[in-house]
Amino acid sequence: PPRIEVQQTSLPLPSSDYSFPFGNVTISLSGSVDPAVYYGAKAAKKETVVRGNITDSTWIRETYLAMIHDPAQDSFYSSLIATFRSIRSQQNLDDDEYLELMAVFVQSMPYESLSENPPKFPIETYVDKSGDCDDKSLLLAGLLSREGYNVSLLSFTPEAHMAVGVACPGGEYKRTGYAFIETTNLSFVGVPTDTFGDATRLRSDPLVIRIGEGTIPYQRCNESLYLNSVIDLSEKRVDELTGSIDALKVEMDQYFKNRDAGNYNQRVPVYNNLLEIRQKYAEVHNYILAHQYDRKGTWVYVKENPPEG
Repeated sequence: PPRIEVQQTSLPLPSSDYSFPFGNVTISLSGSVDPAVYYGAKAAKKETVVRGNITDSTWIRETYLAMIHDPAQDSFYSSLIATFRSIRSQQNLDDDEYLELMAVFVQSMPYESLSENPPKFPIETYVDKSGDCDDKSLLLAGLLSREGYNVSLLSFTPEAHMAVGVACPGGEYKRTGYAFIETTNLSFVGVPTDTFGDATRLRSDPLVIRIGEGTIPYQRCNESLYLNSVIDLSEKRVDELTGSIDALKVEMDQYFKNRDAGNYNQRVPVYNNLLEIRQKYAEVHNYILAHQYDRKGTWVYVKENPPEG
């Protein structure tokens, strides 16, 4: 399996300062990175040499585990986790919110996919400030497992996609024992990806790779899935209402053309009411999509502004 050989170097490191929205604040953080470890990771061979009758699932599992747990990265993890723990204390986050903090941090990194793109060690993804699905998933799984969460990698070989799994009552994805965390973009924990990239659909059952021995579950999948259902409902209702509004507008234009003021005026309040209802659905829909970094606040917003209330 791949391994990091520390390389003494005088090369400088790119800036590893981060700033991203989380909840109702903007989080700023930076971690300490040893250039010798980072450049050693960059130079490491990422291929796994397969000898004998070894199944694909075995060598894939061993490769990713080796890259997450390479001991040369221990000081990197310790420094970054110390920063996250400080933020947790300052923001008074519970276990679910703390997991969301680390998930949003990784999701906020730019997605980058190259034609020749072997997986990165987590320390590379952190310093490079970008990565593709497996790069970002390895980093998040490494962080969460070290903080005691029951997590896994969900590897979809046919679709060349990867996500993170976390134990979550009521949120299990495809009988894996884990809920789905998309790492390539902002998304509520527990909401599976339907399509990604060039509209590729996730159809296969993933290879589940347990990371660490953590036992802490995520407990808010019910809220995440409800918020996602409101997105779907709102899209459907906006489409339906738009059809009704357009049809009524055609009818009213005809009454106006025929100078039938009675029938025209009778329909004006109906028309305006439909516009108001559609606007409410659209506002709730857009608010949820724009606040995927704030499950807690979005849950409160939707409860206070139910689209069908």
